[in-house]
Amino acid sequence: MATTRSRRLFAMPSLAAVATLAFSFADINIAAAQANKTCGPRAEVVKHLATEFKEQTAAVGIAENGSAVYEILASADGSTWTLLYSLPNGLSCLMATGQSWQALPQVAALGPEA
Repeated sequence: MATTRSRRLFAMPSLAAVATLAFSFADINIAAAQANKTCGPRAEVVKHLATEFKEQTAAVGIAENGSAVYEILASADGSTWTLLYSLPNGLSCLMATGQSWQALPQVAALGPEA
């Protein structure tokens, strides 16, 4: 499976490149991201992940400043997952991929005793 995962979207960059991309949320350089080949139109990226890895959206959240939507896509059996961010212009970029996704049940927070 490791060889299949390494053939991700277009060509996965080095871990250093992914880390650099992941830590530059506040000032995303779209041209650099496109040149990195880890980005593409959201519809194409999601279609590729669904076709190649049977991944569907498992969780979603909006960045505090509203600049991006972050998604975890995972296969139904949890064998693969992808962390993706999408910009308002429709560009989506891979941030991380992995194996053995586990969805945890949400537990209600306990409030102060009445």
